[in-house]
Amino acid sequence: MISELKRSEFHKCRDLLYEQGQLEAKAVVEGVNPGRIFVDDIESPASGLIWLGNNDGFFFIGDERNEGFNTELNHFIDTVIIPEARKVGLTWFEGIGNHNKWDETIKKVFENRNLGSWNQRVYTLQKKRL
Repeated sequence: MISELKRSEFHKCRDLLYEQGQLEAKAVVEGVNPGRIFVDDIESPASGLIWLGNNDGFFFIGDERNEGFNTELNHFIDTVIIPEARKVGLTWFEGIGNHNKWDETIKKVFENRNLGSWNQRVYTLQKKRL
């Protein structure tokens, strides 16, 4: 069963984050940015879904092979995420894996949904040498 963590419990997801993963996911887990976290097990999560507080999208975190979590995702999205998203005027969402192993899992889990895919360019600033 997928359940929502309380903000005070977000720290339980630190080990689910990929070190080179997106900064936004880390910021939510650390309580720096607003967001919600849904996990497979409240006491000892193995997989989770982070909903960014600005409604900009979702990050799949942890074990991408977690069949219990993956099997429940479609029902969870239909019964929890879609109604909540509609309340804030969203009709679609962007979902990204916190590591690239999620890519195939997302395609498989959501194969019966209308999915789109695109590449994202990420730029980093280099310190100017004086």
